[in-house]
Amino acid sequence: MSSIDWKRRLLRGVSLLVALTMGGCLRGPAGFFAAVAGTAIVTAAIVSATQPPPPRVVYVPAARPGYEWQPGYWSLEGGQWVWIEGRWIPAQPGYRWSPAHWEPRPDGSWQLVPGQWVPTQ
Repeated sequence: MSSIDWKRRLLRGVSLLVALTMGGCLRGPAGFFAAVAGTAIVTAAIVSATQPPPPRVVYVPAARPGYEWQPGYWSLEGGQWVWIEGRWIPAQPGYRWSPAHWEPRPDGSWQLVPGQWVPTQ
């Protein structure tokens, strides 16, 4: 089994565990990243040899008091690009949400950076 296959299986297993624990309130990688942000270290990275497609043009709802907006983004599932819809995340006092996004790596590949809570000053 390759290193990438092992990491994908680990990520799927952890995602399933989180989804089951949360009673089905979260779905897919978006829910997984939101659930573990700030509470656990994600050991499996989602990396692509090619740049993700451009973000979809979507209507962003008006701000909701007590929530932070996670914009939609592309993820990889089984080697295919999958759009993860944007969603509201309950705010955490003393923190701001840093949205999930793709970043280029020095080797020319791209890595999905999970959303995370960042302490405010």
